Amino acid sequence: AADCDGDGTPNGTDTEPYDPCVDDGTIGDEDTTNPIWQAADCDGDGETNGTEDMNGSDPNDPCSVSGVPTIPAPADPNYDVWAAADCDGDGETNGEEVMNGTDPFDPCSVTTPTAQVDPMMPGTAAQNAYDIWAAADCDGDGDPNGTDPAPEDPCDFTAGSTPDPTNPIWQAADCDGDGTPNGVDPDPTDPCSDDGVIGDEDTTNAIWQ
Repeated sequence: AADCDGDGTPNGTDTEPYDPCVDDGTIGDEDTTNPIWQAADCDGDGETNGTEDMNGSDPNDPCSVSGVPTIPAPADPNYDVWAAADCDGDGETNGEEVMNGTDPFDPCSVTTPTAQVDPMMPGTAAQNAYDIWAAADCDGDGDPNGTDPAPEDPCDFTAGSTPDPTNPIWQAADCDGDGTPNGVDPDPTDPCSDDGVIGDEDTTNAIWQ
């Protein structure tokens, strides 16, 4: 039986025998030497199936590319596949991030930060995305998102963590409540060491109290 588009589904049972991105759903039976299949971009990530097959990335995974990930053109026939994915695992789809002006490849660039849940499904796209988010430290407190009790609170972290003094979220916070932001505080963990201004203390801060 012929398979004109190389998607692994014979023409007789293929609902779109000339579209290599529409088949019976089986993965791994594609004819990777077929020029029609090679020229298509089934996952909508901006790289053709042939390029991904040659370079070792996954032509069926919109978050797996062989080079530096880039936002594909909306005119790509399968842009919607890429747009529906969440490549950085931050809880917002790529398409939502493009529309909102955030970075779909940065787990810390998001409109509404939310703590993500480990899907515990090794080898899946969902797990790969979560792992990217979990490894990042969005609030700069030195505790990766995956183990941080509050990934968006730079003052709530696992004991022993070393803050990233270049992180703007951590810099702007005042973890010791002395009224001096961490970024300019001579000792951001000592409420008795600050910029000398009196009356700007956060009297509700447990460390200052």
